[in-house]
Amino acid sequence: MAAQVDTAVLLAAGRGSRLNGQGRPKPLVPFMGMPLLERSVRSLMSCGIQRFVVVTGFRHEEVEEFAQALSRRLGIEVECVFNSQWEKENGLSLYAARAKVSSPFLLAMTDHLLSTELIEAALASAPPPGGLVLAVDKRLDNRLVDPADVTKVQVEGDRITAIGKGLNAFNAYDTGLFSCSADVFREIEKAVEAGKATLSEMVMYLARKGVALACETEGAFWADLDDAEAFRRAEEEMLRLLRGKGHDGPVSRFLNRPISIRLSRRLVWTDITPNQITLLSFALAVAAAFFLSRESYLWFAAGGILAQMASIVDGCDGEIARIKWLQSDYGAWLDAVLDRYADACLLAGITWHVANYRLAGAQGWLLGIIAIVGSLINSYTADKYDGWIRRRKAVHRFRLGRDVRIFLLLLSSIFYRPVELLAVLAGIMNIENFRRIWALRTA
Repeated sequence: MAAQVDTAVLLAAGRGSRLNGQGRPKPLVPFMGMPLLERSVRSLMSCGIQRFVVVTGFRHEEVEEFAQALSRRLGIEVECVFNSQWEKENGLSLYAARAKVSSPFLLAMTDHLLSTELIEAALASAPPPGGLVLAVDKRLDNRLVDPADVTKVQVEGDRITAIGKGLNAFNAYDTGLFSCSADVFREIEKAVEAGKATLSEMVMYLARKGVALACETEGAFWADLDDAEAFRRAEEEMLRLLRGKGHDGPVSRFLNRPISIRLSRRLVWTDITPNQITLLSFALAVAAAFFLSRESYLWFAAGGILAQMASIVDGCDGEIARIKWLQSDYGAWLDAVLDRYADACLLAGITWHVANYRLAGAQGWLLGIIAIVGSLINSYTADKYDGWIRRRKAVHRFRLGRDVRIFLLLLSSIFYRPVELLAVLAGIMNIENFRRIWALRTA
């Protein structure tokens, strides 16, 4: 079992000459609205890393100032080490951190995007004494990789037998993420004394001693951001992955998500937070409920359109959170609570409209109450039902959830069928609830 790791060494000494960084050091160049250094820190924090050793070089004062501000903002420990030989080989940046690390640690490059799955794979891999484990990608057809620039690796079993950019025989790519033993610097010092100054040369030196191992990422997302084209490919892939949320309903998958992703692609470059987007979506839903409660067709139609807009915007908070590593338990809880309030407001507005202008008397109110109860219980049962689906590794054939309810509202508002809408919602929501109860009876 791997030892508990809470420290990461981040190499942030590069110039980034192939990037259009507009005069910024490479670690401070933003990717989708967030500087690369902060993105690296947040991704590692998501897996429990709380202490960071940042090795700087080019314009180190700016990078160190940003790193210390980040430390205060996130409440983490950050130590900066200046590598005076930063213009030489990258292995010397790792060697410069030797006095700051005395326990097992992760080693990462600030210009590499790292997914949670990749980091967890590295954390789960125990390096041998005096050695390391390199996370490798055996997908040689990975479209995010530039074959001409990537570091290639030959792996036999779990042992690295060769590494370098010019390898002719290889079966994996170097992701730039390492799990290192506490005493790895003892061997790295010997490598430096032997004239091995690049990371690849150091890994090969350890490989000859049998202490350089590999762990496979098993399809985890990662990207090396060396130039503008790599930025473009990584952004496209990250946005594509957002479309694959397993619990999206059919309307979210084919209508809401494609639009919300386009919005999020622009919102990431602003200072707006996921929680602010959650509040905006809720405000739009409350405004829609008011419109729906009014008497005329135009008000009702406007309410349906505004409700659909709120549903689309509601997808942006989670997208922004995932893109910028701003996920929080509170944010997810706030979103769920306000969604329930929004549903209740929308259905209350429709019920008011029906009971006062379309179906006078107790019938309208009763129909509305049944629809509201069915809708809220549908949201309550969704969490357990989705969890059951995930555990079975099944795929939703048809998920009848909030996205479908609001889309039905949009259609009924355009064709002005408020009574029929309440009747349909009252029926299908409660039927779906009982279907889920039946499906989960043996779970």
